[in-house]
Amino acid sequence: MTQSRSIGAALLAIFVAIISAVHLLQAFTGASGDPRALVIEHVIVAVLGFLAAWSIWMGKWWAPWALAVAGVTVSALIVSLGPLLQMGAQERAGLWTGAATVFLMTLGGVWYVRRRVGSPLPRA
Repeated sequence: MTQSRSIGAALLAIFVAIISAVHLLQAFTGASGDPRALVIEHVIVAVLGFLAAWSIWMGKWWAPWALAVAGVTVSALIVSLGPLLQMGAQERAGLWTGAATVFLMTLGGVWYVRRRVGSPLPRA
């Protein structure tokens, strides 16, 4: 039995893929001037994001987990910008707000994908 892809899941997969492409582009363009740790973080976020987008698109049962891991790594990247770029305390406060926003959006996406994508275990 094949499961049709919902429009919401397709749009979410496309959104995650676009964000991942932006991180990959940032890794390439920042490779010469950004701290090496930041470039590596961008590559990790891009790979995990592409994996999450693909799993959502293909309807894999582990798609919510992939999206959760990708979202948490994006939040961690945002928080790490402060020390890596030697930002002041006031700028760092904004980073925490941004990371929290990404985390909450990730929770919403995980909830949605969990409801739309098949599970290996039968639901009660």
